[in-house]
Amino acid sequence: MTSQIPIMFTLPPSNRHELILLDVEKPSLKALNKQLTATIASSPNCEEFMAKHKAADTPKEQILELKVHWSSAGRDRKVWPEYTIVTEANFPAILEVLSKGDAKDVLEVKVGKEE
Repeated sequence: MTSQIPIMFTLPPSNRHELILLDVEKPSLKALNKQLTATIASSPNCEEFMAKHKAADTPKEQILELKVHWSSAGRDRKVWPEYTIVTEANFPAILEVLSKGDAKDVLEVKVGKEE
């Protein structure tokens, strides 16, 4: 198995997105969260529309939920789910499935404001 796999993530409901290489040697949700947060902050593909007009003291977005939207290519939709919520318990299994695919599945990152 390769030590990194490509993952496309989206920030719904907009078209904000990016591709990252995810380290699968020592997978952890904390490391993924850190990588996603850094990428969202620096990527022009993740930039919010009209972001330059936001107040500087606006609360920072944080990751609220991660879901994998599974591609239907080569899968029976009667038994294979549309998406899976990523948890600490299923994260290693999800990475295993993602590493065997052809980068057709997409990670959906739900972000919101810190309270």
